[in-house]
Amino acid sequence: MKLRLSAVQCRVGTEKAFDSAVKLISQSDSDVYLLPEYFSYPVGDMSISTSRKTLEWLESVSRELSTAVAGNVIVKREDGLYNTLHVYHDGELIATQDKLHPTRSERELGIKCGRKLEIFEIYGVRFAGLICADILYPELCRVAGLKGAEIVLNPVVSFKKSELPAQEFRYCLYFTRSFDNAYAIVKAGGAGFTFLGDECVGRSLISTPDGIPAKFRDENAEELITAEVDIRRIREYRKVNYSMQDRNVRAIEDILDGGIEC
Repeated sequence: MKLRLSAVQCRVGTEKAFDSAVKLISQSDSDVYLLPEYFSYPVGDMSISTSRKTLEWLESVSRELSTAVAGNVIVKREDGLYNTLHVYHDGELIATQDKLHPTRSERELGIKCGRKLEIFEIYGVRFAGLICADILYPELCRVAGLKGAEIVLNPVVSFKKSELPAQEFRYCLYFTRSFDNAYAIVKAGGAGFTFLGDECVGRSLISTPDGIPAKFRDENAEELITAEVDIRRIREYRKVNYSMQDRNVRAIEDILDGGIEC
């Protein structure tokens, strides 16, 4: 079984984000499309009205194309705000995933931590959502693998200027996550500006345990990054990746110490 996966590296931080995304999506007949984190919020806007508009758009596109489309919005609940991935398939909402590690700047805006990593199915394939910074936590990436995820959706904001080192080798992190945990990853970033006005770039890619089958050409350009992923191959690799089963859990208990209040 093979799935055609696409990361939609559209313009972000502008009223034209939807048009940019539609233009790119129309270039491919894919099974799953992932939009960048916060793709639809113009600079200065983190409104719930934009969230509603975005969800309506995601639902409409998934219905019109009879495909799966995933994107993030800010949602308001009784206990506060959450950054939540919404996945639509054929016009139906089939899954949501709250960001589990909102950044310090997000927490200062009132965005709360999610509580649990969910697993959901599309086309009989097991998916998980790791939202932006969630991918930087190897222990959480391992949880996705242990829960049986075969494809991970990773919508991101990639800042043009970052304090993190080795920017030109950052894609290697994605292969490592795929190799260690026996799943493919779709990373979708956008070019433009965040709703806080910070400049961001795409750096979108698709990784598998075999390598990086698709990667952005120009981090500042509109691009559709697409790859066909062999699910059978991932399932076969999972069987021989003994680190998924042969774990000395007592040796890693220290990982539970510390953490953030959220």
